[in-house]
Amino acid sequence: MPGVPAREIEVLDASDDRSAITAIKAVAHRWIGFDTIELYHGERVVKVLSNPSMGFPTAPLPLSDELSLWDEAA
Repeated sequence: MPGVPAREIEVLDASDDRSAITAIKAVAHRWIGFDTIELYHGERVVKVLSNPSMGFPTAPLPLSDELSLWDEAA
């Protein structure tokens, strides 16, 4: 169901962050309709992929240096 996180774990055969990011892109191509794929090394976040076809931005939104009215509303 949309909005309900599904957790699936896949172990990647990668020797470093760069090869792991390449491998996760292959996972994204196999997993049609994913919302977000998060790549971790232990507890360290390496990369987060969001699916633009699902309406999610491909890059994170920039953080503002100053508090704005929109920041207060959130």
